[in-house]
Amino acid sequence: MTIMIIPKGESLVTYYILPLVGVNKLTFGRSYKASYISKDGKNVYVELSKNMHNPTYKANYNYVSEILHGTTLFVMFDIPMDYVLDVELFLQGAYSKMQASTKKRIYQMSSLPYNASMGSFTISSPILQALDRTKTLRSHLISSLGITSIPETNELIDSPDKSWFIEHRFKNS
Repeated sequence: MTIMIIPKGESLVTYYILPLVGVNKLTFGRSYKASYISKDGKNVYVELSKNMHNPTYKANYNYVSEILHGTTLFVMFDIPMDYVLDVELFLQGAYSKMQASTKKRIYQMSSLPYNASMGSFTISSPILQALDRTKTLRSHLISSLGITSIPETNELIDSPDKSWFIEHRFKNS
Protein backbone atom coordinates (compact mmCIF):
# COMPACT_ATOMS: atom_id res chain seq x y z
CA MET A 1 0.00 0.00 0.00
CA THR A 2 1.41 3.38 -0.99
CA ILE A 3 1.13 5.75 1.93
CA MET A 4 3.43 8.61 1.07
CA ILE A 5 4.27 9.77 -2.42
CA ILE A 6 7.88 10.67 -3.24
CA PRO A 7 8.00 14.06 -5.01
CA LYS A 8 7.68 13.77 -8.79
CA GLY A 9 11.00 13.15 -10.47
CA GLU A 10 12.60 11.95 -7.21
CA SER A 11 13.33 8.50 -5.82
CA LEU A 12 14.55 7.06 -2.56
CA VAL A 13 17.69 5.92 -4.39
CA THR A 14 18.87 9.52 -4.11
CA TYR A 15 18.33 9.77 -0.36
CA TYR A 16 18.83 6.19 0.87
CA ILE A 17 21.41 4.65 -1.51
CA LEU A 18 23.71 7.46 -2.69
CA PRO A 19 24.84 8.15 0.91
CA LEU A 20 26.01 4.52 1.16
CA VAL A 21 28.62 5.18 -1.54
CA GLY A 22 29.63 8.49 0.03
CA VAL A 23 27.88 10.98 -2.28
CA ASN A 24 24.62 12.92 -2.43
CA LYS A 25 22.85 15.34 -4.78
CA LEU A 26 25.10 18.18 -3.63
CA THR A 27 28.18 16.27 -4.81
CA PHE A 28 27.01 16.80 -8.39
CA GLY A 29 25.63 20.33 -8.01
CA ARG A 30 23.57 21.65 -10.87
CA SER A 31 24.67 18.72 -13.05
CA TYR A 32 22.59 16.28 -10.99
CA LYS A 33 19.50 14.98 -12.77
CA ALA A 34 18.49 11.62 -11.22
CA SER A 35 19.80 8.45 -9.60
CA TYR A 36 19.07 4.77 -10.19
CA ILE A 37 19.97 1.42 -8.65
CA SER A 38 20.67 -1.82 -10.50
CA LYS A 39 18.13 -4.61 -10.01
CA ASP A 40 20.80 -6.78 -8.38
CA GLY A 41 21.58 -3.99 -5.88
CA LYS A 42 25.29 -3.94 -6.66
CA ASN A 43 25.57 -0.56 -8.34
CA VAL A 44 24.09 2.92 -8.20
CA TYR A 45 24.05 5.33 -11.12
CA VAL A 46 23.77 9.11 -11.23
CA GLU A 47 22.42 10.72 -14.38
CA LEU A 48 24.02 14.06 -15.13
CA SER A 49 22.34 16.81 -17.14
CA LYS A 50 25.74 18.15 -18.21
CA ASN A 51 29.44 17.48 -17.65
CA MET A 52 30.94 18.80 -14.45
CA HIS A 53 33.89 21.20 -14.54
CA ASN A 54 35.49 19.64 -11.47
CA PRO A 55 34.17 16.07 -11.06
CA THR A 56 35.13 15.40 -7.42
CA TYR A 57 33.20 12.11 -7.49
CA LYS A 58 36.12 10.53 -9.40
CA ALA A 59 38.15 10.53 -6.17
CA ASN A 60 35.44 8.51 -4.40
CA TYR A 61 36.61 4.99 -3.50
CA ASN A 62 33.35 3.50 -4.84
CA TYR A 63 33.52 5.28 -8.21
CA VAL A 64 33.66 2.83 -11.12
CA SER A 65 33.26 4.78 -14.36
CA GLU A 66 31.34 7.21 -16.48
CA ILE A 67 28.95 5.69 -19.00
CA LEU A 68 27.66 7.47 -22.06
CA HIS A 69 24.28 6.06 -23.08
CA GLY A 70 23.28 7.83 -26.29
CA THR A 71 23.97 11.43 -25.36
CA THR A 72 23.29 10.96 -21.65
CA LEU A 73 26.13 10.75 -19.14
CA PHE A 74 25.84 8.42 -16.13
CA VAL A 75 28.29 7.99 -13.29
CA MET A 76 28.51 4.44 -11.88
CA PHE A 77 29.43 3.53 -8.31
CA ASP A 78 29.81 0.15 -6.61
CA ILE A 79 27.76 -0.24 -3.46
CA PRO A 80 30.12 -1.40 -0.67
CA MET A 81 29.74 -4.98 0.56
CA ASP A 82 29.04 -3.63 4.08
CA TYR A 83 25.60 -2.59 2.84
CA VAL A 84 24.52 -5.74 0.95
CA LEU A 85 21.84 -6.70 3.50
CA ASP A 86 20.55 -3.14 3.79
CA VAL A 87 20.34 -2.76 0.02
CA GLU A 88 18.36 -6.00 -0.14
CA LEU A 89 15.95 -4.53 2.43
CA PHE A 90 15.77 -1.38 0.30
CA LEU A 91 14.86 -3.43 -2.77
CA GLN A 92 12.09 -5.10 -0.72
CA GLY A 93 10.80 -1.73 0.50
CA ALA A 94 11.62 -2.70 4.10
CA TYR A 95 13.51 0.52 4.85
CA SER A 96 12.79 0.59 8.59
CA LYS A 97 14.57 -2.77 8.98
CA MET A 98 17.93 -1.37 7.85
CA GLN A 99 20.77 -1.46 10.39
CA ALA A 100 21.02 1.49 12.79
CA SER A 101 24.53 2.29 11.48
CA THR A 102 23.20 2.44 7.90
CA LYS A 103 20.35 4.73 8.92
CA LYS A 104 22.84 6.98 10.72
CA ARG A 105 24.92 7.29 7.54
CA ILE A 106 21.77 8.13 5.56
CA TYR A 107 20.78 10.79 8.11
CA GLN A 108 24.24 12.35 7.90
CA MET A 109 24.80 12.11 4.13
CA SER A 110 21.37 12.44 2.48
CA SER A 111 21.44 16.26 2.24
CA LEU A 112 17.97 16.33 3.86
CA PRO A 113 17.36 17.97 7.25
CA TYR A 114 17.50 15.58 10.20
CA ASN A 115 16.97 17.01 13.69
CA ALA A 116 18.03 20.38 12.26
CA SER A 117 17.36 23.49 14.35
CA MET A 118 15.13 26.11 12.79
CA GLY A 119 14.74 28.80 15.41
CA SER A 120 13.14 27.11 18.40
CA PHE A 121 11.99 24.13 16.31
CA THR A 122 13.74 20.91 15.35
CA ILE A 123 12.84 19.52 11.94
CA SER A 124 13.48 16.29 10.09
CA SER A 125 12.50 15.42 6.54
CA PRO A 126 9.57 12.98 6.31
CA ILE A 127 11.74 10.92 3.95
CA LEU A 128 14.19 10.39 6.83
CA GLN A 129 11.45 9.99 9.45
CA ALA A 130 10.11 7.09 7.38
CA LEU A 131 13.29 5.11 8.13
CA ASP A 132 12.17 4.85 11.76
CA ARG A 133 8.41 4.95 11.16
CA THR A 134 8.17 7.83 13.63
CA LYS A 135 4.99 8.55 15.56
CA THR A 136 5.13 12.14 14.28
CA LEU A 137 5.08 11.03 10.66
CA ARG A 138 2.43 8.37 11.35
CA SER A 139 0.17 10.98 13.01
CA HIS A 140 0.72 13.43 10.16
CA LEU A 141 -0.15 10.80 7.53
CA ILE A 142 -3.27 9.70 9.41
CA SER A 143 -4.57 13.27 9.64
CA SER A 144 -3.52 14.16 6.06
CA LEU A 145 -5.06 11.06 4.53
CA GLY A 146 -8.18 11.21 6.68
CA ILE A 147 -7.89 7.62 7.87
CA THR A 148 -8.28 6.16 11.34
CA SER A 149 -4.98 4.28 11.62
CA ILE A 150 -1.93 2.88 9.89
CA PRO A 151 -0.74 -0.54 11.10
CA GLU A 152 2.48 -0.31 13.13
CA THR A 153 4.13 -2.81 10.77
CA ASN A 154 3.54 -0.69 7.63
CA GLU A 155 6.36 1.25 6.05
CA LEU A 156 5.46 4.92 5.79
CA ILE A 157 6.88 5.60 2.35
CA ASP A 158 6.63 4.17 -1.16
CA SER A 159 8.15 0.82 -2.11
CA PRO A 160 10.65 0.86 -4.99
CA ASP A 161 9.08 1.71 -8.34
CA LYS A 162 10.32 0.22 -11.61
CA SER A 163 11.44 3.73 -12.65
CA TRP A 164 14.04 3.67 -9.85
CA PHE A 165 16.05 0.96 -11.65
CA ILE A 166 18.75 1.65 -14.24
CA GLU A 167 17.55 -1.23 -16.40
CA HIS A 168 14.17 0.50 -16.75
CA ARG A 169 15.88 3.81 -17.57
CA PHE A 170 18.03 2.24 -20.28
CA LYS A 171 15.06 0.32 -21.69
CA ASN A 172 12.98 3.49 -22.01
CA SER A 173 15.55 5.84 -23.52
